[in-house]
Amino acid sequence: MTHAPNRRVLTVDDTPSIHDDYRKILGAIGEAGTQQKSLAAARAAFFGKDSAPKPAEAGATSFEITSALQGQEALEAVKLAVAEGRPYAVAFVDIRMPPGWDGVKTIQELWKADPALQCVICTAFSDYSWEQTVETLGRSDRLLILKKPFDPVEIRQLATALTEKWNSTAREFEARGEIMAKEAEARSYAASLETANQALRTSKASADRSAEIKRAFLERLTEDVGASLRDILDGLVQSGRTTGLEATLDRSQQLMETVARALDLTRLEQGTLGVELGPCDLFTLVEEATQVHRARAEAKGLSFEVSIAPEVPRQIECDGQRLAQVIDQLISNAVRFTEAGGVRISVHAEPSMTWSVARIRVDIEDTGDGIHPRETGSLFEPFAPKVAQKASSGSGLGLAVAKQVARLFGGDLSFDARPGGGTTFHLTFETKRL
Repeated sequence: MTHAPNRRVLTVDDTPSIHDDYRKILGAIGEAGTQQKSLAAARAAFFGKDSAPKPAEAGATSFEITSALQGQEALEAVKLAVAEGRPYAVAFVDIRMPPGWDGVKTIQELWKADPALQCVICTAFSDYSWEQTVETLGRSDRLLILKKPFDPVEIRQLATALTEKWNSTAREFEARGEIMAKEAEARSYAASLETANQALRTSKASADRSAEIKRAFLERLTEDVGASLRDILDGLVQSGRTTGLEATLDRSQQLMETVARALDLTRLEQGTLGVELGPCDLFTLVEEATQVHRARAEAKGLSFEVSIAPEVPRQIECDGQRLAQVIDQLISNAVRFTEAGGVRISVHAEPSMTWSVARIRVDIEDTGDGIHPRETGSLFEPFAPKVAQKASSGSGLGLAVAKQVARLFGGDLSFDARPGGGTTFHLTFETKRL
C-alpha cells in the first residue's frame, strides 16, 4: 500500500521569531506570501540583507510545520499526532528553553511518546558536550546536532534527509508487515491444504472401507443365492417327497426376499422408491402381514400372538404397501431367528399433539438369541457384516431397507436387546386419522 510522504516537522524553541525562520526556510504549507515578504524585510533590516533567511525556492519540497515554545507543549503535540495517526517525521529542538525543560530532557520525553521521531538538537552554547548528550540520550541514529547560527541550506538538507529517512523506514516496516502477512497467509493456506488432504485421505479410507464391506456383502449374497438355488434344485429332484418340497419352498421364499431387498436398496439409494399415501385399514393390514408368519412360527413350535389396543384407529392415511413391507420384514426376522419360545406383535396408540393425528407404535418381540453386542451400532447399516448371523440366514439387508422405508413415510425403527436373549423392535410413525 502506498501512502503520501510524511513531511510533518515539529519546531521546539522558546523564541517565536525562530519559528518564523523555520517556516520561511522550509517553505511551510499554507504560508501567506505577503506575510513571508514582510517577515523577510524585517529580518533583513535587523540582521542585514545577507543574513536574512531566504524563502524556499519555487518547486522545492514544502513541509507542514507545527511550532511549540516549550518542551511540555511539544510533548502534547507529539502525543496528539500519534493518537491521530499523523506522527511527525522530524523535530528541531532548541537546547535552552527556560524556564521549562531543556532540549535533552525534551527529546527524552518525545522519544517515549514516539520512538520513531527523528530529532535535531540545536545549540549555540556548550551546556552539554556530545559525550554528555549521548550518555543522556543514548547513541542513536535518530539524533543529529545543528550549531547556531543556522545555515538555511543545512536546515533544508536536514529536514529533507530526515523526513526521507523516516518515510523509508516506514515503507520498510510496512513492507515487512506485508511480507509477514503474506507468510501467515501462506502458512494458513498450507494448513488448509493439509486439512483438505487429510479429509481426502479420510474420505478415501472410508470409501475403501465401504467398497470392502460391499465386496464382502456381494460375496455373501452370491453364496447365499447359490446355496438357495442348490436347495431348490435338490428339492425339485426330490419333489415326490413332502419334506423336500417344504424345504424347497422355504429356500425359494428366502431367495425371493433377498432379491427383493437388494432391488429395494438400489431404488432407495437412487431415490426412486417413493411413497403413495392413501386410505388404509390398519387392522386388516396387520392381520394380512401376520397370517403367513403365523403358520411358519407354529411349524417351528413357537407361540404367535397378535394384539391391537382399543385406542388404535382402524382407518388411517398411509402407504399401506410400504407399512406392510416393514412389518413383514420385522416379523420374518423374529420368526427366523427364534428357535424356542415365541413371537408377539402388539400395536399401540401413543399420545399426539392433536386428535386428528395418530401416533402409532408397533412392537415385535421375540425370544431368540438376541443381538450380538458388536452389532448394536451397525444393525441398520446395509453392508455391515453381521457377527452372529448364520450363513444360511439371509443377506442381512432386511433391517437396513426396513429402516429406510420407514423413514420414507415419516416413521423410524429402534430396538431393545434383552440380556440373555430376546429382542423387541419398535416401529413408530405418525399418520392422519380418517
